[in-house]
Amino acid sequence: MESSKPVRCGPCKQNKVSTTADNWCYNCDEGLCLTCSSHHKRGNSTGDHKTIDIQTYKRNKHHVSSVKTECDAHGEHINLYCPSHLLPCCHECISSHHSKCTGIERLSRVVDETKIENSKESVDNEITSILHFFNKMANEKSKNITKGEHQYESIKESIRKTRRVINRHLEQLEKILCKEADTTWDLDKSELKGFISEIEEKKRKR
Repeated sequence: MESSKPVRCGPCKQNKVSTTADNWCYNCDEGLCLTCSSHHKRGNSTGDHKTIDIQTYKRNKHHVSSVKTECDAHGEHINLYCPSHLLPCCHECISSHHSKCTGIERLSRVVDETKIENSKESVDNEITSILHFFNKMANEKSKNITKGEHQYESIKESIRKTRRVINRHLEQLEKILCKEADTTWDLDKSELKGFISEIEEKKRKR
């Protein structure tokens, strides 16, 4: 893929040296190695150029390539920004068309602030997403608690029903056993009385 190919340093390439670029200057529209980037920033004519790291450039190449770096009207580098008209400008534009505008800033600063705002927005979106996830989890846990309460009450009611069934069974069993005991005792008592009567009768006959 094209995005995986290394970008070569432009100045080094002119000196017939193949060096991988670490940064990209969209004013010069070329890659820069660390050494050339250092010289680039110290140069009088290139010190205000806007550079980005090469990985950011490769991820957003189609956006970077569409950025205008020179004023169509004056041919100068666009390095200023008019907040009143929301326009990037060169020095000549400021002098001729924006002299009464206030808050003129360096374009590089505006770009940096925009990146910071975009980064902040991204962080805010991440936080919102995380909070949404936690809220969803909390709702699910609340549903589980409600479901658990219902199951808990159902289990207790089932235990009470089982106990009532067992109690009825024990009561019936008690009645049966008591009746059998009464019957057995009546028979035994009758036999004992008969035995006693028989003995008393024999004693009288002596």
